[in-house]
Amino acid sequence: MIDHTEIRQGLRTVLLTVSGLPDERSWENREFTPPTTEWIRETLLPSDEGVSASDTITAIGTMQYDVFWPFGGGTEDAEALADAIKEAFEPNTTISTHAHVYRAERLAGRVDENWYIIPVRVTYRAHAIG
Repeated sequence: MIDHTEIRQGLRTVLLTVSGLPDERSWENREFTPPTTEWIRETLLPSDEGVSASDTITAIGTMQYDVFWPFGGGTEDAEALADAIKEAFEPNTTISTHAHVYRAERLAGRVDENWYIIPVRVTYRAHAIG
């Protein structure tokens, strides 16, 4: 089985190295009240697991970090933070014993009520013996 708890922790460890990361973070399924300043939301999107003929389990999944920036504050600082998060997850970065970063990408920002939101997606590959 793929250990998603270990993968999530490994991804968080890398995320927490990002300079300028806001103190306010919404970890998935934890109580959280959004502040009026910038913050980050985490969402793990695991994929189906496949088994090869050699009994190796493989999965490709995504961790999405949404950068929330107060509406009306411009795009420059929000984009700089999103880029810093993306750059922290270089391809082949090890995130657990059997998982590594495949790619990281910053998507287009959008406005949602009082926030400017930029998604950053980190795709990982994980392997385990069946």
